[in-house]
Amino acid sequence: MSEPSAIRVLSDAVINQIAAGEVVERPASVLKELVENSLDAGASRIEVEVVDGGRRLVRVRDDGAGMDRDNALLSIERHATSKLRELKDLDSIATMGFRGEALAAISAVSQFTLATNRADSAAGTEILVFGGKIQDVRDAGVPPGTEIAVRNLFFNVPARRKFMRTAQTEFTHVRQAFLLEALANTGVAFVLRADDEEVYNLPAARDLLERIRDLYGDEVAAHLRPMQFGNGVVEIGGYAGVPPFSRLDREWQVMFINGRPSGSPVLNFAVQSAYRSVLAGGRFAPLFLQITLPSDLVDVNVHPAKKEVRFRRPTEVRDVVIEAIRMAISGPDLPGSRMPERSREPAAGLSRPAPAPDETGRPAEPPAPSAPPPAPPVAVVQPRLDWAPPSSPAQPGEETAGSPWGRYRLLGRVGEGYVVLETDQGLVLMDPRSAHERVLYERLLAAVEKGAVPSQGLLPPATIQPSSAQGQALRKHLDLLKRMGFGVAEFGSGTFLVDALPVWLAEAAPDRLLSDIADGLMQGGKGTARDWARPAIAAAAGRQAVGLQRELTDAELRALVRDLARTEMPYTSPRGKPTVILFSTRELNRKFGRD
Repeated sequence: MSEPSAIRVLSDAVINQIAAGEVVERPASVLKELVENSLDAGASRIEVEVVDGGRRLVRVRDDGAGMDRDNALLSIERHATSKLRELKDLDSIATMGFRGEALAAISAVSQFTLATNRADSAAGTEILVFGGKIQDVRDAGVPPGTEIAVRNLFFNVPARRKFMRTAQTEFTHVRQAFLLEALANTGVAFVLRADDEEVYNLPAARDLLERIRDLYGDEVAAHLRPMQFGNGVVEIGGYAGVPPFSRLDREWQVMFINGRPSGSPVLNFAVQSAYRSVLAGGRFAPLFLQITLPSDLVDVNVHPAKKEVRFRRPTEVRDVVIEAIRMAISGPDLPGSRMPERSREPAAGLSRPAPAPDETGRPAEPPAPSAPPPAPPVAVVQPRLDWAPPSSPAQPGEETAGSPWGRYRLLGRVGEGYVVLETDQGLVLMDPRSAHERVLYERLLAAVEKGAVPSQGLLPPATIQPSSAQGQALRKHLDLLKRMGFGVAEFGSGTFLVDALPVWLAEAAPDRLLSDIADGLMQGGKGTARDWARPAIAAAAGRQAVGLQRELTDAELRALVRDLARTEMPYTSPRGKPTVILFSTRELNRKFGRD
């Protein structure tokens, strides 16, 4: 039987290499830590250079405050930082870095050079570190600011080095880390060079939208809506992409919490919930989300690389984010139109764009405001909802009150029933069935929110006995369930009596249905219940729209166009399928070579 190993204190070299494994995952991690140090130093210009995807070199140069020799030597010691003094400072961190680990960890697993100077110093300092051991400290003639070069990352940790990917893969991660920092700090100029070629040269931008245009181009910027919403504690800014403009990955979805590129599972859930009824599964709209809240309500000291944060009031943050995104993407402007420069307040109604100018160049008279479509009568539960012909026949070229396309002219039909419209912006193809789904969905949803949901009685009533925790959740939210169309009441001894269900759930099993709702209520309260209702309502709208197989008359089509125009999200069905596709006049000119 072998003797147990003796316990020993690890050497500083081993400790630093272990710490490096937590802080430094790949060259992109080095870039992130060095750039954030530059930002904390007050840099107005940051230049990044990488060679071989960062495997051979990551160099970051800034024009920040710089350091004297003593501080430069302290900066590469573990747990040495100018940004934290005592434990309570963790509750109000305002800098990008604070742990005092990054430079020590990076220098322990690379060939590391630090050159720095202060503006009031005659000479700067250069420090050479090889695998965590200082090789030389000397005077250097360097300009004010700091330059750090990290060569041959993980040269002394073969097990880590072999897990680095190809140069192209590592550069993809480097590029993404660079973009995040550039988006989070729009007032700073950024330069990225790779293998002696300039990839980005970004001047300081006036605002986030200008930086987005510089990085992603006008097309992405044109499909964004500004977000401006808050509850007095959690404030949301940034831009949300308008469906159906999207892609198959999350590269265009970035989040900043108090200016820090970061994330959280609760934020991912909020974004998914906000887009659930307007994007098909597996699609992701562009999103540049800025969250501002008191620093004592967010814990940034969760992950050594500061990738994730934890909120003290996650439910509140989630609900505000969902509402901010939904308000931003709900509105009348078709994708590709000029982005409105307006803010959205929680109590304000959605404004409509001004009508397009007429042939003389003068603005057209604004259309008279119209009342929103009335909540549907009981007829919405019928297999098919037809439109009554409008009271006055629509004329070619008429303006629809509140229409996202101002004026339109019905040209005809093509293919499998698609409708062709001429608008101020160009040509629009509309799918009547998807448009019908959207109209029905929003009418049913409005009925839920107003507590005017038609119910269908159960004969006989069902008795359910949920778990103790589920019963407590149902008991707490009985009023909410009744507004959603449920007939549910306590029946004693931990049981509940269900004598009615909402019309769109009439065929569901009451016990399973109430159990699922109770689980959602336990996780997130009323907001989760409403989120649960949305896919159920969308499915009901889809079933009712199935009956729309016949060819509609011109009067019915015009009524449908106007109903779609009044919805909050006229671009997609509740299942994420497009309702309309716009071919702008500019795009048509380009295709025909008229540009």
